[in-house]
Amino acid sequence: MVRGDDLPLGANLFWRLQALIRSGHLPANHRLPSIREFAAGAGVNVNTARAIYRRLEDDGLAVSRQGLGTFVSPNAPVSPALEELAARVSAEAAALGIEPRELARTLYAGSSAAGLGEGIPTAPRTDEEERFARDSLRGQIARLEAQLAAYPESRSAEGPTREHAVPRIATLDELEAVRDDLFGQLKRAQAAAEERGELQVAARQWREEALAEPSRHRWESVSNEDLGEPGCGAVAVRPKWGPVGALTDWWRVKISSGCP
Repeated sequence: MVRGDDLPLGANLFWRLQALIRSGHLPANHRLPSIREFAAGAGVNVNTARAIYRRLEDDGLAVSRQGLGTFVSPNAPVSPALEELAARVSAEAAALGIEPRELARTLYAGSSAAGLGEGIPTAPRTDEEERFARDSLRGQIARLEAQLAAYPESRSAEGPTREHAVPRIATLDELEAVRDDLFGQLKRAQAAAEERGELQVAARQWREEALAEPSRHRWESVSNEDLGEPGCGAVAVRPKWGPVGALTDWWRVKISSGCP
């Protein structure tokens, strides 16, 4: 188990098991490992494992059946969209350079930027300042358009800019939005072009490393396309024992070869 989290290990394991159940990865009536098996696999003592299972039962997520073991409760609340939402938000945060812990703290605190700027007076622009700002923005847009023209596949994939959709004189806010959109497209296009030149080498190196040490590449995968190989299969690192194996650090490399 990875022990670098701020949370105590027992709380960490409970939260992760809870997420597996609530997201539907551990379905109703799924048999959980015995307390001793879970303790050995997760690297905790039996008392900690027993406390985790007891808390799952207290929260209505698991039930103990005499002589049979512990099972996911048939009445456990399940929300499959939870994992999808978490993955999408995490990916967007990563793209903006936001650390997962920073995102979690913000969500936990319920902070919001809405309304922070309300009530702060701003001086109106003069006509000369307005013209200067408009000309500056149009110049920035023209330069970004010229740079982006070198990546036609990016423009065709993302569609026309918002400037082209405005048949009237654009406001400064609209011009700023167009500039920011173009800048984002350019950065993504540049990153994609650089990645295409290095992807196959990096993907093949990843495969060798994953085969040697699967546990260092948990939940990672790479497609045949990225490897430069025919077919629509993929190489992925997955837990040996389903979702519970992810908690006990039992991993393997799985190679799929079929197309849908």
